[in-house]
Amino acid sequence: MTSEVIEDEKQFYSKAKTYWKEVPATVDGMLGGYGHISSIDINSSRKFLQRFLRVGRSARIEAAVAPHSARVPASQEGPNKTGTSYALDCGAGIGRITKRLLLPLFGVVDMVDVTEDFLVKAKTYLGEEGKRVRNFFCCGLQDFSPEPQSYDVIWIQWVIGGGPAGASQILPP
Repeated sequence: MTSEVIEDEKQFYSKAKTYWKEVPATVDGMLGGYGHISSIDINSSRKFLQRFLRVGRSARIEAAVAPHSARVPASQEGPNKTGTSYALDCGAGIGRITKRLLLPLFGVVDMVDVTEDFLVKAKTYLGEEGKRVRNFFCCGLQDFSPEPQSYDVIWIQWVIGGGPAGASQILPP
């Protein structure tokens, strides 16, 4: 039974990778033909995310210039808030979320996506602000293991149900 589950999982991820290779590297492609909802999605996501952030833009700029000195201890900024130094965009595609949501709110962003062509396109799509993208990781989320406590926010939205067992298997523990 276990080998069947593992094989099914491998097959699932292989099919997903093949699917994304055929998708155009555009906002419309990233949203499955629903590119017209991008602004609504970004604005709603920003409103949601800002409720959990603790520092303003000056701290983000400082973090980009001197990342190790800019981290503010959580105890200084109130309960249930997180910093704005580092974010990870999971299933980043061409960087739609990175460009319009994460870069305006965070000093540095890393991107991870299974499709190399999307990450290549992201480097031009992001424009000048793309210089604050530290890493472009090309791998499936099931194979990505970020260092513990290396991100203030890990943004995972449209791919949250993308694993065969749902969200519990998208990123390894």
